[in-house]
Amino acid sequence: MESKIVVPKKTKLLATVMIILAILFVGTPLCLFGYYKYNLYALKKETYDYLYSKGYEENEIKKVEVINVKGPLLSSLVEFTDEPNVLYWYDKRDGEIVQISIYELNDGETNIYAPNENETKFRHSE
Repeated sequence: MESKIVVPKKTKLLATVMIILAILFVGTPLCLFGYYKYNLYALKKETYDYLYSKGYEENEIKKVEVINVKGPLLSSLVEFTDEPNVLYWYDKRDGEIVQISIYELNDGETNIYAPNENETKFRHSE
């Protein structure tokens, strides 16, 4: 004869609550991390698409790096092959990618310019 194990309702409820809490504690950080990684990928792709729409070729763009500026704010730093010591900072504002500043790196010093400042000095200023 088989004997059936009787589990009290309190124990079943406690086990169910513990399983749900474990899923939340593990699942929530994984979802947030996945969302963050997706936003990094999406901004990088949008920045490339924006540059291609401006007429740049793939071989003219050395790299696009997405950085976490402050809290959830992400921005793109673009380096072109013909200006290796200059980084162009792009941001997404009101759904549009815009150039917000230019970083010039010289012998350990960093100079920051507005996009329309020193237009003749930088080839890719907008």
